Amino acid sequence: MTDQLAPAIALLASRRSRRDSLAEVLTAFGYRLVFVDGPQAMVPADLASVETDLWLLDVAEDCESIDWLLGQSDVPVLIGVGDTPAIDSEDYPRWQRQLYNKLLPLLGSPPTGVAPTFAAAKAPGLAGCVWVLAASLGGPNAVKAFLDLLPTTLPVAFVYAQHIDAAFEAQLPQIIGRHNDWRVVNCVAGARLAPGEVMVAPIERSMRFGPDGDVRLSDAPWPGPYQPAIESVIDEVMRSFAPACGAIIFSGMGEDGVAACGRMRQSGMEVWTQTAESATCAIMPQAVQDAGHSSRQGSPEQLAGALRDWLEQEWAVAP
Repeated sequence: MTDQLAPAIALLASRRSRRDSLAEVLTAFGYRLVFVDGPQAMVPADLASVETDLWLLDVAEDCESIDWLLGQSDVPVLIGVGDTPAIDSEDYPRWQRQLYNKLLPLLGSPPTGVAPTFAAAKAPGLAGCVWVLAASLGGPNAVKAFLDLLPTTLPVAFVYAQHIDAAFEAQLPQIIGRHNDWRVVNCVAGARLAPGEVMVAPIERSMRFGPDGDVRLSDAPWPGPYQPAIESVIDEVMRSFAPACGAIIFSGMGEDGVAACGRMRQSGMEVWTQTAESATCAIMPQAVQDAGHSSRQGSPEQLAGALRDWLEQEWAVAP
């Protein structure tokens, strides 16, 4: 890549309609399309002659060209971009953001073009970002220590996913909201996140965010063995608020959320973990760290200071 040229993408897509729509979106982002074709007629010699910074594959079949790229390409190969929603659907802006977020850590920002707007992903009035606070055993004490050191004037809201018996769900806001000014609330349908707020993820009902940031509850339980499912909470926050989001994994047992933390980091967003020596139970944050997904580690107090510094740098917050 040079300073004068935008990063180059070579696109292999099985269907012509997909090639056309992806080419249009990638060009609008500001990237250079140096190659666009289907994989069927390609041979390794053809692929090796393409000068590109990244191969983007949207293919439904195995073939020699795909095998060669996966084994021999000296530039990144990105596989799959998800089904493209209808342009007029509420999911289309999210799909654009997800694609852009996958390309950004691999190629950087193009010098020209238009990045997908992120405003539609935020709840009205949310002039900031949304972070997941995830915990299990020992979590309430760690999360409270973290919140006690953060002023509510920061441009951030939190979704708190805590493995706990449903009988104690109603008490969580009082437990972690003592001695600080954060507005800690249990999740209700139709609610919207706002800066200075901590929303407790429900235990027995799964949740999603609508296109306007409104909470949508389902009577269906969370998938998997954990309630709430940290994996699902992280994925949902990333789907709805990326790239203005992150996650902190506090004290806890199990490995719930590890894979979602990997997806968040791969998309260029922050994932932080509590250190083993400061945690009541270090299994959950250590699993994320051992998987290579933790970009920062610290005690709850250190993580609070780090988030203030991060917000100052990323969101122009006055110190």
